[in-house]
This record gives sequence, C-alpha cells and structure tokens, in this order.
Amino acid sequence: MKEQHDKKIEAQETQQKEELYSLAKKRMNDFIETNYKDIQSIDYTNDYEINPMGGISINGYLNGNKDKKIWGIYDKANDEVGVFKVNATRKPECEDKVCEY
Repeated sequence: MKEQHDKKIEAQETQQKEELYSLAKKRMNDFIETNYKDIQSIDYTNDYEINPMGGISINGYLNGNKDKKIWGIYDKANDEVGVFKVNATRKPECEDKVCEY
C-alpha cells in the first residue's frame, strides 16, 4: 500500500511540475512577444528547474536559431517573469521599462 501511495504522490508532483512549466512557457511567450521585436517563434528546451521559492527557470531560443538564447525565471506568486536574458532587440517603447504583458 505504501508503494501505491508513493507512486500516486509522485504522479501528482510530476503533473504539478508539468503544469507550472506550461504556465511559465506561456508567460515567457507573452513577455517576449510584448517586449521584443522580430519574434517569429520561441522554442524551449526541457531543462527547467524549480527553485524552493516556487519559481521556475526555463531556457530556450528564438526564431529557430539556437544562438539566440533566452532564459528567464517565472515567479508564480507574482505571475511575472522576474529575471530574464533575451538575445533579441527590444521594442522602442519597451527599452527603458518592461512593458505590460
């Protein structure tokens, strides 16, 4: 019984992580498309990491070019991309600030 219980808990945790990763990707897409220009596609690698505070760091690249790397930490509590690095040109209206996304 304990083994079945442990498997159930593990499955729930895996599902929660996958849901958080999906949400983080969606919010990162919103953030990048709002603040950067010439974005045709955003691809993510599956090497994400969830930190103890509930944030999740995600990696990827832009426009099918693996040299155009992106990285960000999605903060679920504040529903925002808090820390980020995007190898792209910002839109003029978003150069001095992060535009609302």
